[in-house]
Amino acid sequence: MELTSVLGLSVVAVCIVVLLRQYRPEYALLVSLLCSVLILAAALSVLLPALDEIESMMQEANIDLKYVSILFKSLGLCLITQIASDSCRDAGETAIASRIEFSGRLSLVITALPMFQEAIDIALGFLSM
Repeated sequence: MELTSVLGLSVVAVCIVVLLRQYRPEYALLVSLLCSVLILAAALSVLLPALDEIESMMQEANIDLKYVSILFKSLGLCLITQIASDSCRDAGETAIASRIEFSGRLSLVITALPMFQEAIDIALGFLSM
């Protein structure tokens, strides 16, 4: 899906959400969530070829693919956390949105632990020389 299609979908969805919010707020939230999912799917369809290209560049540079995996997992965690947090804010639940963001940050740190361990091993290797 091209950017113009995404922008058009977004404008239509916002108009529908504004109208529904006056009369049926529960449907407005559903339309907002549906629009978010569709935009995410469109973005991922554009992003996947770029991710494949990044992975091939990493292989050519002899960089371990576990780092690429960590990078992609981290990106996914960030996207999912942002969408969930924004959806909660749209529903007026800012406290839950803050907890989702906190959980996302913790998940990101846990996902990156192998990289931290590798950095510590490299630093200790330099110190022992």
